[in-house]
Amino acid sequence: MSDTSPILQLPYILPSQAQKHVTHNEALRLLDVLVQPTVLDRDRTAPPASPAAGARHLVPAGASGAWAGHTDEIAVWEAETAVWRFLAPQPGWQTFVLAEGAGLVFTVTGWQTLNQLAPEFASLGISTAADETNRLAVASSATLLTHSGEGHQLKVNKAAAGDTASLLFQTGWSGRAEIGLAGSDDLSVKVSPDGDTFRTALRVDRGTGRVMLPQGMTVTGSVTGTAVQASAADATAGRLLAVGAFGLGGTAPLIGNAEVTDGSIAPGFYGYDSAQGSSGGPSGVQCGILLHQSRTSGAGEVQLFLVESAAGAGCLPGILFSRARSGGAWSGWFAGGVVDSAGNANGRYIRHQDGTQTCWQSVTTVTSGEAAITFPAPFSSTSGLITTMGVNGTAASSICPRITARTATGANVSAFNTSNARIAVRVELISMGRWY
Repeated sequence: MSDTSPILQLPYILPSQAQKHVTHNEALRLLDVLVQPTVLDRDRTAPPASPAAGARHLVPAGASGAWAGHTDEIAVWEAETAVWRFLAPQPGWQTFVLAEGAGLVFTVTGWQTLNQLAPEFASLGISTAADETNRLAVASSATLLTHSGEGHQLKVNKAAAGDTASLLFQTGWSGRAEIGLAGSDDLSVKVSPDGDTFRTALRVDRGTGRVMLPQGMTVTGSVTGTAVQASAADATAGRLLAVGAFGLGGTAPLIGNAEVTDGSIAPGFYGYDSAQGSSGGPSGVQCGILLHQSRTSGAGEVQLFLVESAAGAGCLPGILFSRARSGGAWSGWFAGGVVDSAGNANGRYIRHQDGTQTCWQSVTTVTSGEAAITFPAPFSSTSGLITTMGVNGTAASSICPRITARTATGANVSAFNTSNARIAVRVELISMGRWY
């Protein structure tokens, strides 16, 4: 019969043994070490200089001094005898390393951390069955993945760019939405009404970071931030125009000096009000709308000005002015174009934007006196008014037409023959003057 136990090598009390307490106490000392065993550390290569009674360490490879040759053994300091006692572990022994807060187990390859010995599962089902495709399956009302002190990343890896790494959301095991790298390395968000047909709602280019919306976008709220105009006259490149931008869908922003030549006026519509500091418009204009457009930066600019109100002569509400420049000073303001053209029983007339009016009409004179005529449209005054006449007849060379008593609205017309007698003949009249 052996003198020690087969597992822990505890000494037995032998028959008729003297001083049995010595053997018993020795067994208790070994149990004191091996029951609920802990060690201080396992990386010390030399014994501590002043160990405490009962100090325990795992001896690492390459230890020196009294520990030499005791790799993987538990070294225990026996203060009574001032010696190190070594306990050789057997496979399955466990201990706890206080310095690391880690549990160890002894195997045929040495001490191993317990969590490193967890087996690799071919599949794992938690409250549900796993299969060859879904090797990890969880049935739960929620799944928590949390940090271990700082951040936390959930990694979904794929082998090649053409493969898929995504999150698929289903209803009744039928796909409805997918987020991830679906068949490329661009991030995409796809949706499906039936699990068969998926439409890409959003795609982010992996190289540029630009967002594409292949199906378009509907925004029911406000779009704000630096991607949108800061004011109605904000011309920052790339920003979205808001309602009222340069007078589109709202009040036009007020222009300051309209005749600057440094290219600082952004193309668009502007309000003009001399009472609020606007300047550079046509002479006499008080209020109006200015359209400014540029061909190139700092040059090739044109302006159209629609008058709302004015105080100067030759500048009425509704008149359109224009001017241009090509790298130098602005040209003068030009007014032109037909304002009105019509006909009536008295003839026809045409009115030009600069105030010029032309009337033309046919009149038959009488022998009994002067024929009173009315112009097709009245002139503003007789100042600068000119009327010229011609006779429409075979005897034109022997007939002399005459006009008298002309006013802004009409005149008297007669025709005489060589004998100075009034005759009845068809006369053509053209009158030119101003309508304002």
